[in-house]
Amino acid sequence: MMIESLISMVRYLSPKQDDDATDRLHYLYTANILLAFAVLISFKQFGGRPLECMFPNKFPGSWEQYAENYCWSRDTYYVQPDIHVATLREEERYSPERQLSYYKWVPFFLLLQAACFRMPSILWNYLSFSSGK
Repeated sequence: MMIESLISMVRYLSPKQDDDATDRLHYLYTANILLAFAVLISFKQFGGRPLECMFPNKFPGSWEQYAENYCWSRDTYYVQPDIHVATLREEERYSPERQLSYYKWVPFFLLLQAACFRMPSILWNYLSFSSGK
């Protein structure tokens, strides 16, 4: 009796064959790659130096750190490398076309995308397990 119940449980331990290579590509590999990119970008943004700003030489190190923290908490504006910032008028510097506010959210969107790739598989496994097959 005990051996029969153990043998009947073996089918639950064996991997399910309800997916193929394309399914695994979507729910496993793509989700893991997106998760890895989110972790790498998070290390840079929240653990390292997310911004590399250029400051005058007269700035002490603490001023540079304060200015970089301020830039990180505020919106950032893109200026082409061949244009000097001092030559831009005030309204050109802070125009909405130059504003970059998306880069802080990139890791979170990558995590959301990874979850969206993984959720159908989790839901499918849950529903197939509760259906008794």
